[in-house]
Amino acid sequence: MRVLITGGGSDIGRSIARRRLALGDEVFVTASSEASLEKLRARYRDDGLKAQGLVLDLAAPGRSDAALEGLLAQGLQGLVLNAWTRRPPLHRFHELPQAALEEDVTANLMGNVWLLRRLLPSMVEARWGRIVFISSISTVSGTGRYGAYILCKSALEGLMRNLAVDYGAFNVLSNTVRLGLFKTTRTKKYWSRPLYVERMGGVIPQGALGEPEHVGEALDALLSAHQYINGAVLDVTGGLPMFRLEGVLKP
Repeated sequence: MRVLITGGGSDIGRSIARRRLALGDEVFVTASSEASLEKLRARYRDDGLKAQGLVLDLAAPGRSDAALEGLLAQGLQGLVLNAWTRRPPLHRFHELPQAALEEDVTANLMGNVWLLRRLLPSMVEARWGRIVFISSISTVSGTGRYGAYILCKSALEGLMRNLAVDYGAFNVLSNTVRLGLFKTTRTKKYWSRPLYVERMGGVIPQGALGEPEHVGEALDALLSAHQYINGAVLDVTGGLPMFRLEGVLKP
């Protein structure tokens, strides 16, 4: 399988790429700029991962059209929508500046929509496609001061269900993976604090935060050539949003 993973520089993106490469896939990963792509390539080389890279800025995806043309000319069977642009500081929704909200929606919602519309025709023509959207359990539980984030994630979850209906008969299957709390570079300021790890581990049913490597393997069935999963949501959360009551009541 030839698979494109957006946001390949993140811990989650690299976990997915590592797993797909181990299974023999031809893997393409994206970065938002030439500078970040060079860093990504260096990191992959250091990790012994032979993925190919291209620049894809979700805020201005049309600039990558030529690179995508070359990719599509040889066929593309898998797409993992993992890239996401976060725009701190966080605000309650009514306090979020309108310009910041529009930038967030443009990059994270419309950027992914553009990419889907660009890639779907070739998958339909080939009658072979697997699309996985990396979402968040926050779309179910809510998260303080993350209104724009949840707005875009929830919208794309709805779109994935509609793609499942519209394209399933073409053997183009669309599914969502919701992630919980993971130990990544982005969240290190939280999980590097022992008290945070102890408290969250007391609440999460599985008793611990997730590791990036948990994600790559979870996608195996969704990217398989022979499967009957379409329009599904898979929670990779250690059991969230369910929680252990003793973790909440612990003094």
